[in-house]
Amino acid sequence: MVFVSITFLAIIIYTVWLKFFGKHVRNKNYRTLLGLFLSVSIALILYAIFVVGTIYYMTKEKHREFETKEWILIGEDMNKRLSRFQMIDDLIDRKILIEKDSLALKKILGEPTWRQEKDNKWIYEAGTGGGFGFVDHYLDIYFSTGNKVIRTEHRRIED
Repeated sequence: MVFVSITFLAIIIYTVWLKFFGKHVRNKNYRTLLGLFLSVSIALILYAIFVVGTIYYMTKEKHREFETKEWILIGEDMNKRLSRFQMIDDLIDRKILIEKDSLALKKILGEPTWRQEKDNKWIYEAGTGGGFGFVDHYLDIYFSTGNKVIRTEHRRIED
């Protein structure tokens, strides 16, 4: 399949080469060799750009601004819950949760999915998506001994 794609591209590029630039090279053998070399080289480069672009597009995580209403509503609808992870990075970058107590945190995010008392940490499940295969996303929130948020973390678990 790769060979066929590159060959197809090379034929198109070679045809364009002969039509527009071939008349500027007088030696027929040199014109043919130069056309083949340029056609295959450009076809390989275009194919590589296409493959890299496709991989980048498929593995790139989508991001959007954090909104409390969206986070909590998404939590109620299991089908929409899969997209919660798209808001985590904005939530962390804007430091919305830092220095908030547990009551303020519940108003912003709702009830946590899990609580780990020994680590003084709350965990919110944020859905699955992004990348090849399945990537599970979690928002980890760490509290100080004074019950204030000191750190937030976007944790990804890849299958």
